[in-house]
Amino acid sequence: MKNSKLLDLYSDYLISAFGQTTATGLSSLLNGEVSHDQVQRFLTSEAQTSADL
Repeated sequence: MKNSKLLDLYSDYLISAFGQTTATGLSSLLNGEVSHDQVQRFLTSEAQTSADL
């Protein structure tokens, strides 16, 4: 999955969540389409700023 698509999914997840957000929660919400590891690698790959989100 491209980083731009994952960024869109992740930012939508953060905006729409009412409680605690986790990489596992996003993976579960997407029925495993994106793995917890993919989210973790994306988040640690480079510094993200508020402008990115």
